[in-house]
Parts: sequence; structure tokens; C-alpha cells
Amino acid sequence: MLLAASAVLTVQAQKIHIGAKGGLNIANLTEIDNSKARVSGHVGGFVNIRFHQWALQPELYFSGQGTKHSIASADRTLALNYINMPVMFQYYIIPQFYIEAGPQLGLLVSAKDKGGNLTIDVKDGYNSADISAGIGLGVKLPFNFGVYGRYNFGITDIYDGANDSRNSVGQIGVSYTFF
Repeated sequence: MLLAASAVLTVQAQKIHIGAKGGLNIANLTEIDNSKARVSGHVGGFVNIRFHQWALQPELYFSGQGTKHSIASADRTLALNYINMPVMFQYYIIPQFYIEAGPQLGLLVSAKDKGGNLTIDVKDGYNSADISAGIGLGVKLPFNFGVYGRYNFGITDIYDGANDSRNSVGQIGVSYTFF
């Protein structure tokens, strides 16, 4: 009976919110010589399930990642586009400010190496899935808006071969909670 009462109180204590998010990515790859950050973006949605000071936030969003690099003194951009699915565990230090951490699965949608007038589809040379971990923080603002920053660091090698390179993505963005 005590267990049933506890379960009812737990369900009543949680608040479920649905929202959208988007912002800027500053992405790079580890172990790539002469690489520079690729600036792109991310956009998607989230469900935030709040339990007092804790929250669980699964997300689904499109993310432009990759790097800028040089081959034989020619500047190129490696555009890796993913559908990312993180599950973030959030702790609210105060009602408006949280820190977060969690795992992320990314599914590679496209991979193109671009430079000059030439664009090469290189998706076959990359693993179709990427596992990362993210850490971040955020602030809830008035009128259902929020701002956040997150760093996602790759755990798995993104290449389908001998190279050992991982995604490294910093994000800043804005969120809006519908309800």
C-alpha cells in the first residue's frame, strides 16, 4: 500500500513539457591535422519530464557537424549531418538554472566533402551511427523561452576504417516550451 501511494505521488509530482530548440554549432573532429571549426546549426524538439529538482529530457534534432580542413593547400569543408537523439539528465540548482549531462546517439544522414566547385559524397567512408556524451547548462527565461550551452564529445570513432577521429561539438541555442 505504501508503494502504491508512493507511485501515485511520484506521477503527480512530475511535470511534462514539450518544446522546440535551435541554435549554433561550432564543430570539429579530433585527430585531423590542419582542421578548423565548422560553424553550422541545429534544430529540433524535446520533451522535458520534471521531478522537483531533477528532469529527464529526451531530444530529437538535426545537427550540422564536421570540420574545415586543407588538402594540398586547397580549403575544404567536411559537412557531416546527423539526426541526434540525446537523453539529458538535468539538475535544477535553482528553479531557473540547470546543469545537464547524458548520452547521445547520432545517425549520419549525409556526409559531403566540399571545396571549390567540387562536392564529393563521402558517406560510405563514415560509420552510420555516432555515440557521444554531452554536458551543459541552461537558464529558463520568462514567456517559456530558455537559453542553453552544451558540449558533446564523441565516444566512438566516426570513420569506417583505421582512422581514430571523433566528433567535438559546442552548441549554444534558444528553446521555447509550448506547454
